[in-house]
Amino acid sequence: MIIYKWLRGLMKASALTTVMFIMQACYGTPRDLDDIVEINLCGYVSDKVTGQPLQGIHLHVYHADGWSGCHDFGESDENGYFEMRQWGNIHRVSSLSIEVEDEEENYQPFDTLVYSDTDLTGLKINLISK
Repeated sequence: MIIYKWLRGLMKASALTTVMFIMQACYGTPRDLDDIVEINLCGYVSDKVTGQPLQGIHLHVYHADGWSGCHDFGESDENGYFEMRQWGNIHRVSSLSIEVEDEEENYQPFDTLVYSDTDLTGLKINLISK
């Protein structure tokens, strides 16, 4: 009976070790939170023809490279200015997709892809009216 319990414990430990090894092989070892960096996105949204700033334009940002950072959204203020932040991995360049839409549908939807491992400041987005 003691040998049976000992063998059962050994099998459990072996199975757990196997699962841990497979998880590490597939997904890698967990990295410290020090590997996560904040990517600041800010800039202006304006009318492409008149150059006037656009207020109330919705911006959606998400990782296009499959990294599971947060999805963020923002809105331009009365000066057309927006500011958002994303999280990225310090060991690789993040590709961020920015989708811009006008809720009142006066402007055509716009999307762009940006790459960065640092702050993205001074983005200028010009929308075309319908």
